[in-house]
Amino acid sequence: MNNIQLTTCYNYTSHENAGTVLYRRPGMIENPRVSLFNRNGILYVQFYVNGKLKQKSLKKPYTKENVKLAKKYIVPEIEKKILLGEVSNTNKTAKNFEFYVDIYLRQKEELKSYQEYYNIVMHQLLPLFKHRNISTIKRGEIKAWVDEKLQTVTPKRVRHILGILSAIFEIAVEYEHIRTNPAKNIKLPHHKPKREMKPFSKEEVAVLLKNAEGQFKNYLAIAFHTGMRPGEIIALTISDIDFDNKIINVNKRIRKGVIDTPKTKNSIRKIPLMDELMPYLKKQIKIAKEKKTFTLFTTKNAKPYHSSDKLHNMWYELLQKCNIKNRVMYNTRHTFATQAIKRGLAIYIVSQILGHKNVQETLTTYAKFINNEHLQIDRKLSIFTDSVTDSSSESAK
Repeated sequence: MNNIQLTTCYNYTSHENAGTVLYRRPGMIENPRVSLFNRNGILYVQFYVNGKLKQKSLKKPYTKENVKLAKKYIVPEIEKKILLGEVSNTNKTAKNFEFYVDIYLRQKEELKSYQEYYNIVMHQLLPLFKHRNISTIKRGEIKAWVDEKLQTVTPKRVRHILGILSAIFEIAVEYEHIRTNPAKNIKLPHHKPKREMKPFSKEEVAVLLKNAEGQFKNYLAIAFHTGMRPGEIIALTISDIDFDNKIINVNKRIRKGVIDTPKTKNSIRKIPLMDELMPYLKKQIKIAKEKKTFTLFTTKNAKPYHSSDKLHNMWYELLQKCNIKNRVMYNTRHTFATQAIKRGLAIYIVSQILGHKNVQETLTTYAKFINNEHLQIDRKLSIFTDSVTDSSSESAK
């Protein structure tokens, strides 16, 4: 079939139904049932051999001109080969998932976003289906993976990853190694699931820091005492720490292996370096200097972290060790914010330390944790005078 010569033309009749054009030659003993159809803007041919469906991309856009040419030359030739028994029912052998991954990545090599595609494929998709024959991967298990992913990742992010997976399966369809794409048209929710916000208590923070080890202990100390985002912490360099003025300069983050500016303009900020954090920072700087790196936190191979996701295994192992219920690591940021507010730190100061756009954002995020803080004020506080006791009441005596 791959060596069809486009020279012979046969008479035929046509019938259009729901976008599919059927071509039949009258008076034949067997009807080959050859049809053309549109799949994602590409012209496909479809036919049955001994009752079994075969589909093949003609690798041309689905246009009136291409349909006309296929109708004139290709369809009759396929019909001829079917009736002469030259088209076999034997399917080409499907290969392992990584075969199609390799083709997909080669197609993306020239794109600026290649590294992002590569990381998603290698770190998220390949571990799921490595060494699996692509024909054995079912839609149900992909849907189950999607549902699990949605517990921690936004639908937008899952949709992006699923699109890449679908493109890999589509290559197998093009090769005629599978008939349908199991990752196609999987429905996703449009709402954004809220990340669980459950700050740790002072006692839990103490237990976590006590049981953490090595540089991860120092990482957590920074997270709990500054409220910095994970990507901001792993991007810290030695020069960002100003011990003389007790300041941490936050001006970058690491995301998907790329160092760029923080999440928002307001995220570029200076954070006060608390005395409690000093010992942890000094230990981490010592580790960095021993590794001869400028970045504070690096892998065992002294390379910068690709993303904070690499810390998740250590995080969940630590929670289990401390017998603390699983919570996302981002709760270190929420813990700092709520504890700082409870300690009496002004909300606008907390907002600036966190790098929020404005105080309203901070209030909206943490209002439910500070509902009763107003009841903790000193009852001797005078709202209208500088002294605790009103002078008029003194003179009345």
